[in-house]
Amino acid sequence: MRVIFEKTNKFLALMMVVGFISLLAACGDDANASEGDNGDGWPDKISYGVLPGEEDTEISRAHDLFAEDMSEELGIEVELFQGEDYNAVIEAMRSKKLDMASFGPFSYIIAQERSNAVPIAVRAKSEEDATYNSWIVVPDESDAETVEDLKDKTILFADPASTSGHLFPRGMFIDELGITNDEIESYFSSVSFSGSHDNSILAIAAGDADAAGVCSTCVERAIEGGMVSESDFRIIKESDPIPSSPITYRGDLPESLVEAIKEFVYNYDNETYFEKAGDSESRYIPVDESDYDIIRNTAKNLDMSPEDLLSN
Repeated sequence: MRVIFEKTNKFLALMMVVGFISLLAACGDDANASEGDNGDGWPDKISYGVLPGEEDTEISRAHDLFAEDMSEELGIEVELFQGEDYNAVIEAMRSKKLDMASFGPFSYIIAQERSNAVPIAVRAKSEEDATYNSWIVVPDESDAETVEDLKDKTILFADPASTSGHLFPRGMFIDELGITNDEIESYFSSVSFSGSHDNSILAIAAGDADAAGVCSTCVERAIEGGMVSESDFRIIKESDPIPSSPITYRGDLPESLVEAIKEFVYNYDNETYFEKAGDSESRYIPVDESDYDIIRNTAKNLDMSPEDLLSN
């Protein structure tokens, strides 16, 4: 009997140790879960990326306001990230350092391929108004009247991944001049990238470049913000309508978080934000990836992959 009793005590002690270890493991799992999410798979913080070139304008302050309002609505921190260039924002989402981002139409196409970006909405007054244009602009005192007059002149593009600051201007030059994409560099005396639409606009206003490809809404904002005057430049070519820049999310986010983000974006009505963003009458309108087929087709017509365009 004594032997049986001793064996029973040893067995009970062993079971208590195993139970204690299991309890510690369970507590550890709970602790890790509380550090990484809120119980629904949500992270404690999400990062929202925006493209470069708007740091000195009202729209920069609008980004801050949008992030603050989203944070309050979702109940988690929303951190704003300003990329040094378009590719930095794309790569940050690819490496999962960004959960959401505002892209230009073409940079969205690249982000979809590389970073699993999914479009949510565009900012516009209506579905019919959800487009903008690419402009080829020259200094007001320039003697250039058409793109043909730019031969052996200097041309500025905004960024390799910019839709209206690179992709569409290239397409316009090819169509208008009857040259191939490979011949663009030799047509001009200099082809370079300014880093942003704002930089290109300022360079044209200062007479530091002969021409630039820029987005119509960027120029309008620059004029409204007092950066440049309408008399500083002239438009010599305008593109066909381009679908507006989408807000996107990374495709592997928890479904419940995505639905909460969509609910916030589609119902967002902060008048101060929309006024700072450029139009107090605009709102966020849902979009689908198929809305950007024109961008895919334009890139295909240039016979350049995203890698080709980004390597310029």
